[in-house]
Parts: sequence; structure tokens; C-alpha cells
Amino acid sequence: MRVIRNEEDIYRKMSYNMGRFLKGNHTMKKNRLGKKPAPEMTEITQNNNSPQECPTELKQLETALKESETKFRNIVNNAIEGIFQTDREGRFTHANPSFARIHGYDSPAEIRNLIFAKDLFVDLSDHKRLIDLLSTSSSVQNFEARLRIKTGNIHWVSMNVMVFRDGNGKTLSYEGTMLDITERKKVEEALSESEERGRVVLENSNDGISMLQSDICQYANKQYIKMFEFDSFEEVVGKSIRSTVHPDDVEMVTEIINRRQRGEPVPSRYEFKGITKKGNTLYVEVSAASITFRGRPFDLIYLRDITERKRAEESLMKSHKELEQLNKAKTKAVNHISHELRTPLSVIQGNIRILKRKFEDALTPSLENIINALERNTERLIEISHETNEIFRVSQEVEAGMVLNDIDRLLERMEDLSEIPEAIRLHWEAIKKWTNRYLGSSSGLSQSIDLYTFTVSVLEKIKRTVEHRNLQFKVEGDAGLYIFMDPFILRGVVEGLIKNAVENTPDGGIIEVMSYQRDTGIFLQISDRGIGITEENQGSLMDGLFHTEETDYYTTKKPFEFGAGGKGLELLRIKHYAERYGFDISLRSTRCIYIPTDRDVCPGDIAKCSHCKTVDDCIESGGTTFTVTFPVGNNTGFIDERK
Repeated sequence: MRVIRNEEDIYRKMSYNMGRFLKGNHTMKKNRLGKKPAPEMTEITQNNNSPQECPTELKQLETALKESETKFRNIVNNAIEGIFQTDREGRFTHANPSFARIHGYDSPAEIRNLIFAKDLFVDLSDHKRLIDLLSTSSSVQNFEARLRIKTGNIHWVSMNVMVFRDGNGKTLSYEGTMLDITERKKVEEALSESEERGRVVLENSNDGISMLQSDICQYANKQYIKMFEFDSFEEVVGKSIRSTVHPDDVEMVTEIINRRQRGEPVPSRYEFKGITKKGNTLYVEVSAASITFRGRPFDLIYLRDITERKRAEESLMKSHKELEQLNKAKTKAVNHISHELRTPLSVIQGNIRILKRKFEDALTPSLENIINALERNTERLIEISHETNEIFRVSQEVEAGMVLNDIDRLLERMEDLSEIPEAIRLHWEAIKKWTNRYLGSSSGLSQSIDLYTFTVSVLEKIKRTVEHRNLQFKVEGDAGLYIFMDPFILRGVVEGLIKNAVENTPDGGIIEVMSYQRDTGIFLQISDRGIGITEENQGSLMDGLFHTEETDYYTTKKPFEFGAGGKGLELLRIKHYAERYGFDISLRSTRCIYIPTDRDVCPGDIAKCSHCKTVDDCIESGGTTFTVTFPVGNNTGFIDERK
């Protein structure tokens, strides 16, 4: 058998084989009939190589061969697959247009100068593997390898290859077909990478992960095995997860699983007490979801060991209760001491006044100074006693407000369970009424209040109190913005915020009060261009008994004096009111750039400030704005009567 070198050889060889095939059929037909051929047929068969002796049959054979050649040529040239042929050294002897296109060449003619292994295979070991397979078999199916295209880029192909040998088994040529599978490989690689990434994430997760059908575990990651102290996956997969749930919580967990699988609403996150293989107890937080995997429903479960957190919470709760007890004991002790001091201080104060009157004509300057000092400090001690009582009263008020909030929330939760009997409601109202006694600032009656008009009236009263201070007040707002509220509560809010602004604004400064409405509610905004509050202190400002000045620098002053603030009782009360009555209070502050820390002292008068040459310098250096937001809506109790 000679090696085929070009397309014409291929088609000519096919025609030759087809002719032999047709002649073979004719001979077989003659022998099968068992008859002597007619004289004219005998002449043809005896001289079948002579076209002159049988022109009709030869003409038919030639026509059949040409038709076969045309069909074969069309099949090869129009095939989607790349079709190729090489000699035994791997030099291309034939390639169809698809083969050229697959490898980025313009025509099959460019292929014939290439050697399969050297010019196309990226990895020669792949070519060697192909040849080794063909050495033991006549064909190889779906062989995948990376080949180079004309530009040097790499793509994946899948090929079917046959080897042709002579009678002695010597290789003559290789023929085959080829498909570009680069896109398929990319998808497979992406899928494989995604699967690998998912496997790595699952197996290295800090959470235990399992997949359930009913309550049977079908998958568990390493952390799940470790969490419940199992030795292998075989101890878990295919088994009920009941063995990992503490008997105290088995009923709850089973009910949640059953409800989820019935499609009923269940919490997506919950906690249960678990038990390990070794009998150790742990607390587990569960996050679960229903999924479909390979056409079947599963529950995907994430489990996090929260044992340490639970222990910390229990310890913290214990410490919190102990602190509450200590705080109550401290409050009672302070209140008791305050009451105990009040009587002797009053006696001392009275006796000092008697001595002062009795010896009024005989007092020497030295003795008068001593008596005045005694009188002044006794008055200060009495003031401290009154302040202590005020602190105690405000603490009671805040505590009562928190209790009332808890009572209201508990009542709402009870109403979610079932209708509350009237007898219980009466007792409930009695408890609230008794607790309300400690809310001394409340009249208990809400009414419609014009916020702007109300604020102006409060401010006018304060302005008369601070006439000795050199301050400017600017008031802006819209009349007719009504809120439904207890006037005593609103007065406490407005007075408290304006007082805070006055005590933090140096003489010569400006305080602005503004009321307005936006889509989200009705706003009261009080701004001072004072010293401002450091970022560190802003978070603690409204917690009560907190002053922004360093303790070493703090001195008690009369209300509304610059720097007189310090106890924070007004702000604590306002914070409590906001929680109790459903409005919001926010703070925005910038500390004066000239006195950036609590140890830096403002002289209290812009004219005396060494940094500010003008009022504008002080105004631009810092300040604080409190914004109170009263929501508008049918469910809030706040109304806008302009609507």
C-alpha cells in the first residue's frame, strides 16, 4: 500500500477502491447464479481491463466512481469536524478546511508544511501518549490535548485517530477527526474550580455544616465532626441528628425541623443545647434554610458553637445583677446620708445665724470672716444635700420610666398570645398608675401644642433669668406645627436643651433655636456656638452624672452660668423622655479648635479669648447642635394641624 500524498490521491484511491468493490459485486453475482455467462458477458469478464472490449460497463464504473468522489469531497470539505491525515513521521498529507480553521489557518495548504507533534502539540508527552495508545490499538477515541493555533495561543481539542499499517504491521499513516473543545473545557474548569472552592469553604469553615433529609444527616463537614467529638464521617452520615441534641431540647429541634419540611414558617436562626459523643454539653446557634440538591429537598444547616459566649453572657448577667444590687445599696446609702445630714446642717445653719445676730455689734472683722465662711460652707453643704436628693429623684424617675416601658412591651407580648382577661388589665393599669407616681414631671395629660409658640414662651422666661449674661438668641420657625404631648414633658425638654446651650456658650456668643417640618417629622433644633464636646465624650454625655471638664478643673457654679453644667441630669431626663414618649434626640458637636481637650479652659468671654479676635472667629471654631424629632403620623400621637 502506497502512502497517500494529496487530496487527488485520496479521491483517486477512493475511486479505485469503489471500482474494485463494484467488480467484486458483479463476480459474486455471477458465481451465485451458477450459470455460464452469456457470450458477450464472457468476453467482458475475460477482458475486463480492456475498455474497448466492454465500453458500457466501464463507462458505468467511471460514472459511479466520479459520483462517489464528488460525494466524498463534499463530505470532507463541508464537515464541521477537522479531518486530517499524516504520514508515519507526523507530516500532514491532507487537512480539510475545518481543520485549518480550527487552528487559525486560512487554508489547508498552510497545514501541509507542519509536523503534528512539533508544530501543534503544546506538551510532547501528550503526543507520545497518543502514539503509545495507537501502538496497542488501531484507533483512539475522544483523545483530549492542548494544541497551538497559528497565533501561538493554546486551545483544547478532542480527536479520534486511526492508524493504517501494511501486511507486516508497519505504520503507513494516521487519519483522524478533531473538534475544538476549548469553551467546554473552560466551563468544565470553571465548574471544577467552583466545586473545589465550595469544597474548600465547606471543609475549612469555622461553622459546622450539615445537610439533612428529614432528621437524617446526609453530609457533614470537618468542623461538624469536631464540634460533636465524633471520630469519623461514618458515625454521622446516614444517622439521625437527634444524637447531637441534648434531651432537654430534642422536642424543640424536632418540631422546628418537621415544620420547616412541611413548609410552615419557622425561625431561620435559633439556639439549642447540644451534646457530644463524649457526653459533653455545648450551646449551638443554628442558621438553616431549605434547598434543592440534585432534584431532592434538603435542609442546609449551619451550626456555630456559642458555648463560650453563653458562659460569658451568664457571667455578665450575674455581674450585672450584682452591680444592680450594689447600685441600689449605694443609692439608698447616699439618700440616707443626705437625709441624715439635712437635720444637723439645718441646726448648724440656724445657730450660726443666731450667733451672727446676737454678736452683731461685738463682731471683730476676723470673727465676722469666720462666721461668714461657716455660713457660706454650711449653705453649700445644704445645696449638696438638695442636689443629692435631686439625683435620687431623677434616678427614680428614669427607673420608673424604664419599668413602664417594660410593662408596655410585656403587655404587647401577652396580647400576641391570647385575649387578656379584663381582671388582669385592671391590675395592669393599677401597677402602671402606682409606677407613674415617680414620674414627677408628668401631668399625665397630653394636649395639642404649637411647637414654635411653646418654644418661644420657654425661651423668653430663660432670657429673663440670664439677663446678666452677654448672649444673643436667634429664633426661627413655622407657627402652626402642632404636636400632641404632655406640656410638662415638652417644657422639660426645651428648658433642658436651652439651659445646656447657655452654660456652654461664652459671653458674646450666639444661641439659635429653630422649629420646622420635613417629610420625616417635626423638628426642634437648638444650636450653640460654644466650646463644643470632644468626640470621646459625646457617647457618654447623655448617660447622666457626667461632665465634660476634667475633675480637677470642675467647680460648682450657679445654673445658667458659663461652665455651670456638669451633672447631666437634664440630658439624662431628656433621653429617658425620648424613649418613653416616642420622639428622637440626636447630637452633633465639634470641639473648639483652640481648646481641643478637656484640660483646655475657655475664659467664658469671647472678648477675653486670646485666640479669637472677632465673634465670628469663635462662632466658626466649634459648637453643638441638639435635634429633637417628633414623628408625624396616626400611630405616633404627634400631629400637624396644618394638614
